Amino acid sequence: MRMYSPIKTPIRIGLIGCGGIVQQAHLPALRILSDMALVHVTALADPMISNLNAIDNQISVPQKHHYTDYRQMLDRSDLDLVIIATPHHLHAQQSIEALSAQVSVICEKPMATNLDDADQILSIADKNGLPYTVVHNFLFSSVSRRAMRLLEEDFEDRVFGRSKSLFAKPASATDTAFWRNQYSAGGGALADTCYHEIYLLENMIGSPVRYVEGRVKTAFFNFDVDDIALLLLEHENGAVSTVMTSWGASSGQGDATNMCEVHTQGDGLRIVSRGQSLHRFCRSDHQWKEVQVPDLPYLTKSSRSFEGHTGYFVETIQALVNGNGLPITGQKARQNLAIIEGVRKASSERKCVDLQRV
Repeated sequence: MRMYSPIKTPIRIGLIGCGGIVQQAHLPALRILSDMALVHVTALADPMISNLNAIDNQISVPQKHHYTDYRQMLDRSDLDLVIIATPHHLHAQQSIEALSAQVSVICEKPMATNLDDADQILSIADKNGLPYTVVHNFLFSSVSRRAMRLLEEDFEDRVFGRSKSLFAKPASATDTAFWRNQYSAGGGALADTCYHEIYLLENMIGSPVRYVEGRVKTAFFNFDVDDIALLLLEHENGAVSTVMTSWGASSGQGDATNMCEVHTQGDGLRIVSRGQSLHRFCRSDHQWKEVQVPDLPYLTKSSRSFEGHTGYFVETIQALVNGNGLPITGQKARQNLAIIEGVRKASSERKCVDLQRV
């Protein structure tokens, strides 16, 4: 794991993109870090004035440091770090320009919409010796943290895993003009909601995915992106796992809309609804039982609904301040993107794909 020189506190942060995810999930974490004297948001960039004003209503940033063009913000000499939270297809170019301006980057997922762009990002970050990381927030909730500890302590030889995310889109979210529903913007169920299930499952299995099969389709909506994805994965340790996602199907009452679980020959462990609860299966009595999970120590009322984001930002900023290795490296984010590209190739060519050849 690469180590970086500690960044002097408070880390001076610019926000590229000030939309809903920033307002709801990033700002509660940044307020906690600001109270710890670790960060200071010094500049905002978003083409929509309403988004800039919404952020300014929560954390005061002088109007002269509001930008509708992020490039003007990058021309400043007093930024240590930018947080990129824009539509998927913009991530790569914005990351490349920030890194080229000698500014470290935290980027919302995915890092890019293709592996060529991802490799260019990693190359520039490495050349310039700058930290680059991607938000894999569902690994940082209190439930996920407890699950990973249990898996390390009690679950050797994990042989099988499965994950599902069934989010039936309401009519209000099916507008074809919405960027998540557009191929050109990097949208689709696979790159959006399923992205999280892939990295969570891979981390729970504890071994990188090597081979990918699957089907990706548009079945429910009049989109030019997928709204169904089914993945069959084989990991380097020989374990197999499945991922199922859909924007049109619903689990129905009494069944979890979202879950991720792994099994050994004896026991199983299941995260429900992306960190709402944790359950353990014991083959000896053939029952699932809920595991009690303590809250993260730094959670506040405003950050609890997005505690995965809070956990990610707190651990990442602390790593940057202390000069430690990043909890989510650029290579980990590239692996997730490789799985997504692999399943698309597997679906179109009707074959198993070796990720080492993608």
